[in-house]
Amino acid sequence: MKRTITIFSALLLGTIIGSCDQKEVQDTSSESLETIQETEENHSFLEEYPNAKKMKEIDMRIDPENRVESLYWEKQSKNGSEFTQVVAYLNEDGLPMKITEHFVDGNYQPEGRRHYYLDENKLIAFSEESNQWIDSLNTNYSEKRTIYNAAEPVISQVRYADSYDEIEDVQWKNIRAEHHSLKKVNKILSGVEEFQPHFISVIKTDQLFLLLGEAKPQTEERYTTAVRVDEMTPFIKDLLENLDKYKFRPVEIAFEVVGGNNTPEYRVLTNIAWKE
Repeated sequence: MKRTITIFSALLLGTIIGSCDQKEVQDTSSESLETIQETEENHSFLEEYPNAKKMKEIDMRIDPENRVESLYWEKQSKNGSEFTQVVAYLNEDGLPMKITEHFVDGNYQPEGRRHYYLDENKLIAFSEESNQWIDSLNTNYSEKRTIYNAAEPVISQVRYADSYDEIEDVQWKNIRAEHHSLKKVNKILSGVEEFQPHFISVIKTDQLFLLLGEAKPQTEERYTTAVRVDEMTPFIKDLLENLDKYKFRPVEIAFEVVGGNNTPEYRVLTNIAWKE
């Protein structure tokens, strides 16, 4: 029941949160570190690394309406509730040119966003912005960026500040070049492996939600998510009459995102079928 209530609360608030005293990383621009400031330092950075320039160009091309959003996923862990959700921004050909992962790693753990930049389905750049809790009231803010040349990272940089408002006054520092993987975000977007939805239960308030998640996780920890049901279809009626029979059965779902813009955001079911 604790897991059910937690995931429902996260969906109801329309944001990825770990506890009532956690806060989100602030938007830095249209969606991330998108606009690398035109300082002398960054001008040199853009000129030296062609994919850094492509990274900036991608941010300028993004159409917020041309995107695909994943489900919100919650996982109970030793650090409390972890949350993750992914948004893919598509180019004119319908291919992802940027994938953003929103994450909360648990109570008093890092939370923020990771951004993967792609060119012809190949990773060309990565950036991350996150808050690290230092006590119950305060966080430190950090940013990372990595530029790739072909399949290998050629430079990684990091900078830290007490808050987002102070970060632009901090110079980037080079660190060992870091590799980044698209594996997790692709699994979330595709709904496979631990992110393959299985029917678990229902949540009934003044509205109806389906609780979905992993059927047989490797440990007691399980990813779960929820979708709101607005239409009482024959499938849903049969499901409600046979909850135990269908428990842990895999499903294929389609949904739309409603709300947002300072109002509660929900994933609303538009289609559902048992996975063969």
